[in-house]
Amino acid sequence: MSMVAEASVRHWTTAFKAVQEGHTLIALRNVDAAVFWTPDRTAPDRYRIGTGFGEVKAKFIRPGEFIPEGED
Repeated sequence: MSMVAEASVRHWTTAFKAVQEGHTLIALRNVDAAVFWTPDRTAPDRYRIGTGFGEVKAKFIRPGEFIPEGED
């Protein structure tokens, strides 16, 4: 349980710092999903893009496209 709590705090802290740097946070979901609005299709610098440990996957959608809850 403490590992989940620590992961949640790290997730929230990283997203909060990205917002302080000027990024627009749309949603903060589970510890593996944060949704940002980025007009230039780049992720906030605080996030390491990739598929390894400690990295996040970047997914981009077209204007008007909808991603249902749970499909992140």
